[in-house]
Amino acid sequence: MDGLRTTMQAVCLRQVPTGMPQAQDFELRHLPMPLAGQGQLLLRVQWLSLDPFLRAQLGGRYAVPCPPLGSIVPGYGIGTVVEDRSGRFVPGDVVTGMTGWAEHAMLDAHAVTLVDTGAAPVSTAVGVLGIPGLTAWAGVRHILEPKAGQTILVSTAAGAVGSVVGQLCKAAGCRVVGISGSAAKCAIVTDAFGFDACINYRDADFLQALRAACPEGIDGYFDNVGGAVLEAALSLLRPQARVVLCGLSDQYNRAERPAGPNLGPVIGARARLQGLVVYDHLGDFARCRSELAEMIAAGTLRYREHIHDGLASAPAGFIGLLNGDNLGKALVRL
Repeated sequence: MDGLRTTMQAVCLRQVPTGMPQAQDFELRHLPMPLAGQGQLLLRVQWLSLDPFLRAQLGGRYAVPCPPLGSIVPGYGIGTVVEDRSGRFVPGDVVTGMTGWAEHAMLDAHAVTLVDTGAAPVSTAVGVLGIPGLTAWAGVRHILEPKAGQTILVSTAAGAVGSVVGQLCKAAGCRVVGISGSAAKCAIVTDAFGFDACINYRDADFLQALRAACPEGIDGYFDNVGGAVLEAALSLLRPQARVVLCGLSDQYNRAERPAGPNLGPVIGARARLQGLVVYDHLGDFARCRSELAEMIAAGTLRYREHIHDGLASAPAGFIGLLNGDNLGKALVRL
């Protein structure tokens, strides 16, 4: 038991959000300290990952169902092993897994991954070296397959996934254009992440600016948003272009799915449009982490973090993420 404590704090789901989540949808509660059973670990959580997929899950539009009311809000985290009843770890080991928004977590030992604390800062285990990094890596390696001289377009280019996608494509010798939601984010995309250009989709002349940045069209597009941004990108497809459908943030806060874009250009361009579900690529995690960690060490892969302090800040941080307020991978430091 962690210091003989009998309770812990956790953020629980008070009500299912309607539209944009609100602070009152969540509740900070004191819960009994979880007890590790055979084959399990008790963790003291250090970092929480705030991710857009949670909004889709809370809306019943994700690979796993919406959590029941009153339960701990799900999410990835990083924690230190306090107690091990599996024989696989020792107290003090740092691991990552689905901890939920809580100070402590009890997890099956096979459901966590040991963090190499010497490879990069620990927080990257839920960012560039975590599921966001794997999502980017798998989409680039298995679907985009970028080649030198091609033009690749990336939405949410300042985000944890999009920023890695763009840098991997730059490393492959591509011209990379980003799409983001503010002038400040566009500056980060070009100055920090090395994209060749970045267009603000909120600008009135977005479509014209996008076409000017991609005068000969695009050979690949990594989509995290759907909606009008996806439709604009599809109008630029070159023959044999590849499109990665990864996220639909444009729909996450809508009560009903909007009418889809015209997919006629996909047919005309003989393009490949493929959905990406990161869980199909978990077997590649070790290879992905190794490659990305080497790039970080070499200075060829950069990342940014937007850190919120304290468990109580998780709901506001999550809402800010959905509003586009974050300037980097959204994290909560406990």
